[in-house]
Amino acid sequence: MLAYTGPCTQQNILCHRISLQNQSMKIFPVLALFLTLTSCALFKPAGASNAAGVVSPQMKALLTANDPGLKYPVYASFSEIEPLLQRKDDNITYVINFWATWCRPCITEMAFFEQLTNETSRNDVQVVMISLDKPEDVRSKMKDFVESRPLNLPVVAFTDNFYDGWIYKVDQQWQRSSIPVTLFYRNGQRYFNRGQISSYRELEGLVARVQ
Repeated sequence: MLAYTGPCTQQNILCHRISLQNQSMKIFPVLALFLTLTSCALFKPAGASNAAGVVSPQMKALLTANDPGLKYPVYASFSEIEPLLQRKDDNITYVINFWATWCRPCITEMAFFEQLTNETSRNDVQVVMISLDKPEDVRSKMKDFVESRPLNLPVVAFTDNFYDGWIYKVDQQWQRSSIPVTLFYRNGQRYFNRGQISSYRELEGLVARVQ
């Protein structure tokens, strides 16, 4: 805090005011620079590319946005997303998670998949997040969620809400249309996990099942 302790005369007060103005002129540019730098740190641009974390060339085309204004592709039929779930003999571990913005357990476990992508430097793990949001939410609620949370994960919107017509094709154990569920596969190894993953350590153990 600036303070003046000299004699209280009209001349000294005038000098003091001029001194304060000079100090303010020096302080304001510094303050403006500080606010600019801190605001850049606090308000990071949302939404990495949907190719974030993609290590498989076979996946790249499937994960490319196909709808103007969206950063992720939108598919309406199971045949379109089926290649994401099929065996590939490429020594890559695939982690395919089914989620939705309205599913609280899905959002909770999402951080573990982000951590897996961030900590996998061997370029042999591919995570894909397939959203089951309602068709009317894909360009509104889901879009807002993806843009407000800078995900380091590829996202796909799948809008076929007639679950009984395709969930058994993902895995025979998926008998009810409950989420989250996650499919793990690598070459000929395959494991299907029903329910929320409770920790990163648990996720690492599930990945190890197919490696």
